[in-house]
Amino acid sequence: MIDFKTIFSVSQFARQLNDHFRTQFGAIRIQGEIASITRASSGHWYFGLKDDAAQLKAVMFRQRNVLAGFLPVVGDKVEILAQLAMYEQRGELQLIVDVIKKAGQGNLHEQYLQLKARLTQEGLFDSNRKKTLPTVVFNLGVVTSLQAAALADIKQALARRAPHVQYTVYHTAVQGEQAAAQIIDALQKADAAGHEAIVLCRGGGSLEDLWSFNIEAVVRAVAACKTPIVVGVGHESDVTLAEFAADLRAATPTAAAELISRPTRELLGEVDGLYNNLRRALRHRAQLLVQQVDRAELGLLTPTAYVNALEARLSNANGRLPRLVARHVRQHTDSLEQIGLALSAEITTSLDLAGKQSQRLNESINKAQKRRLVTLDSALQRWESIVEAVSPQRTLERGYAFLQPQRGNAVVRSINQIEAGDKLRATLADGEILVNVREKTGTSGLLGKDAENSR
Repeated sequence: MIDFKTIFSVSQFARQLNDHFRTQFGAIRIQGEIASITRASSGHWYFGLKDDAAQLKAVMFRQRNVLAGFLPVVGDKVEILAQLAMYEQRGELQLIVDVIKKAGQGNLHEQYLQLKARLTQEGLFDSNRKKTLPTVVFNLGVVTSLQAAALADIKQALARRAPHVQYTVYHTAVQGEQAAAQIIDALQKADAAGHEAIVLCRGGGSLEDLWSFNIEAVVRAVAACKTPIVVGVGHESDVTLAEFAADLRAATPTAAAELISRPTRELLGEVDGLYNNLRRALRHRAQLLVQQVDRAELGLLTPTAYVNALEARLSNANGRLPRLVARHVRQHTDSLEQIGLALSAEITTSLDLAGKQSQRLNESINKAQKRRLVTLDSALQRWESIVEAVSPQRTLERGYAFLQPQRGNAVVRSINQIEAGDKLRATLADGEILVNVREKTGTSGLLGKDAENSR
């Protein structure tokens, strides 16, 4: 009890009030709306907390606000745990805030943690059940809202990085009471459509805005997709349970598009490399086959050479005949006629046999050469078909063209290389045409038309 006769200095009375407030109120919970906020260079937050009838000043020091997990802005509904105190130098009452969170977030955050723990224990988030994304994606399903900024980010990223990727948008609400059922339906349609991969995405927001992606049925629908799926929701700090269930999590929708697609320029470089390797392989293979034919021909005895060899043997035999006859005449005068007849028969038989062997050998050689040539011709035709299928000419015949200045051989790769009024040569599959540039339209213009067609 303070004696009314006691005289206090201003600082003494302010200290008494301060002690009284701390003792009387201790830690208190207050809910209200951020009326104003200042973030000082020291890192401290100074803000006003109000409702319809009153307003209080509050301060949250840096060592406490770094644990808040979000940056309050004017208009946020928040709940604080604080102590009432007096700023003695100015004689102002203020709240010293220890904890701050968005109003109503406590229950949602607790549900989020409980469901995450249960699904983790169930194994729904295990890495060994996640599917590997395809190396190259040409056909993509995008599950999001047609009005979402995330869709524009996806389109812009694909147009800039991988225009070869064809995509189909499956519209769904991404927040609100109907969002969960629509997301599940869109995921099932995209999964059944035969896409090589699926992207589920939306922009950032509060925990309430993103809650559709934390509903158990949605999380299980993501995990049940047979098609590899990437989920990119919000910003880097926004993490939903659907992202844990996905085969790959992206920090943003743009990052999702980049993760799912390889740059067109990189793929074209690989195709050029494969084409050059194929040409070298075909050339090397043809050289080997020609060498094999040459070696085979060198190893074969031609019919002429075989007959010459037989004739040489016959000539040698004819050279020996007179001496043999003379010796036999001297030794066996009585059997001269029989020896002559026998010799004549042997010569006739040898010639007949030699002729038949020569004919058979000639036929065998001709058949072998024909089979080898047919094999070589078939192999060369197959390689020529492969080379022809990946040739630039075939690409042009599928409806593509490339542009060059009217004078010069450089290829136009960007609208930044040309101006309205320029004359260009367009090379098609069967010739060239001369075109005048009336105007040029950037990628953003094409994206707007895509969005209008999607609606």
